[in-house]
Amino acid sequence: MKPIIYAVAAVTAIVGHGAQAQDKTTTALQRCQDLKGLVIAPGDIGLPAKGASVTQADRAPLAEPKASPDGEFGLPIPERCIVQGRIEPVDPNAPPVNFNVNLPTTWNGKALQSGGGGLGGALITAPNQKGSGRFDPIPLDLPYPLTLGYVTFGDDDGHQGSDVNFTKSDEALRNWASDAHKKTRDVALTIIKAAYGKAPDRLYFTGESAGGREAVIMAQKFPRDYDGIIATSPVLGWYGIHLADNAIRDRLIQGWLDAKAISLIAEKTRATCDEIDGLKDGIIARYMECPNNVASLRCPDGRPGEGCLSDAQILAVNAIREPWSMIVPLAHGVTRYAGFGVTGDEDGERYQYAFYTVGTERPSQPLEPGRGFESKRGAVLNFSNLLVRHTIAQDPGFDPYQFDPRPYARRIQYLSALFDATNPDLSEFRNRGGKMIILQPSADNAVGTPMIAEYYRSVVAKMGQNAADDVLRFYVGHGGGHNVTGTSQVDTLTLLENWVEKGESPPDAVTAYNVETSSLKRLRSMPACRYPTYAKYNGSSDPNRAESFTCEKRPDPLAFDPKP
Repeated sequence: MKPIIYAVAAVTAIVGHGAQAQDKTTTALQRCQDLKGLVIAPGDIGLPAKGASVTQADRAPLAEPKASPDGEFGLPIPERCIVQGRIEPVDPNAPPVNFNVNLPTTWNGKALQSGGGGLGGALITAPNQKGSGRFDPIPLDLPYPLTLGYVTFGDDDGHQGSDVNFTKSDEALRNWASDAHKKTRDVALTIIKAAYGKAPDRLYFTGESAGGREAVIMAQKFPRDYDGIIATSPVLGWYGIHLADNAIRDRLIQGWLDAKAISLIAEKTRATCDEIDGLKDGIIARYMECPNNVASLRCPDGRPGEGCLSDAQILAVNAIREPWSMIVPLAHGVTRYAGFGVTGDEDGERYQYAFYTVGTERPSQPLEPGRGFESKRGAVLNFSNLLVRHTIAQDPGFDPYQFDPRPYARRIQYLSALFDATNPDLSEFRNRGGKMIILQPSADNAVGTPMIAEYYRSVVAKMGQNAADDVLRFYVGHGGGHNVTGTSQVDTLTLLENWVEKGESPPDAVTAYNVETSSLKRLRSMPACRYPTYAKYNGSSDPNRAESFTCEKRPDPLAFDPKP
């Protein structure tokens, strides 16, 4: 291997981030291809591994934007060095951890790690991953962190594609839970030092949905490794929520909710609660306050009918919306999943009941042996199939219908301790100066907002309000989930940079945008309010501008329970 030539040349670059331009001292990258073949010793990785190696290192030219449903490729991707490789497992039955590191030609001295999505298995190459969604913690129309000069990197959660055989290895499960990201972090720092001659001045982690869980758990399990964390729609209670999803699946088998039923539920919800925030706009800004009055839609005899719901359908809606108690207590004292709540966006075109929570076809009973995924069924129901079948029961022929967790209590508690990002004690992360921002869309029917609120309240109860405020901010945007639909796109990266690097505490209200994914036009802005406040319309100004709203307090907010 040729020796790597370092260029530690300081240059000044003006990097525009949002509306602000800042002077940055940067370092130039040279000889990208010489990184190929770099070997990272096991001792340089903080968790057990047989070392790592760089298998590919190539300069990539400027990539022009192209259309994507999520706005994933909406902006040019700058010239960069793409470094890929693998981290070798100790257990021969565990797959390797594949990683990707993007090295900008001109570096701002900082690095941003991205978590994965769904059940993992896809290599995160943000911002240019294929089919994995965009994991940048900023609105779609702002330059990618890579464009801003960040080194960006991610991995595949330590397993590849749809193969579930990795669940038979404890090391592979631990990689999936969080270890892959710690290992990738340590490997990436070695690569960064080799490429630029120095370690990053700041290291951040960002993730959305399952990656949001990964983001929060990094602050809990590896608190000294990161300066800041951004978590969007984090699936904090990984096993709690998916055991609840399995119970929802049971109810849907008995009381299927078709498109007409979903529309009926959503229309009733909006009619009841849309205007209580001062504006009729299809958004329930006073999230978690709308009563679950689905029983008022009951058919006269409780049987299926036109324009009403059967008793079985009402039970299915209640299973989705209401808190679900755990027969087996989970890690960190968690004894329930708080429910998905009443959102008013159940009939949303994307990422709502028809995609995530219910699907467009009734779940099968019995479920055929195998991976457990059924086309056109709710995505979270399929996730629960896989987790119950392959990680808890460890039997590909196991039928999850009416699953009794009690015989598997020790296994569930072990898995919960690995995966669930519900530890309320962030004191070690706070003591090292770490900061964390959680952003949650109010009408997310894949990651219940009540679950995030319960976690926030547990942090306050454990640490006290002042200490919690010193380490954590929790904001709620509006409309549909997963940072694409609705007014829920926030420049959380600038907020985190200012908090960590300048000591500027984030404000109680931050501007959230609805950015159209194809044109990247800003359609609307609203404040994303710091929990537990909500956005109230002032009654006269332009309802499409954030300035027309104020963040209002609720009475006795920390005692608020999502079930009336």
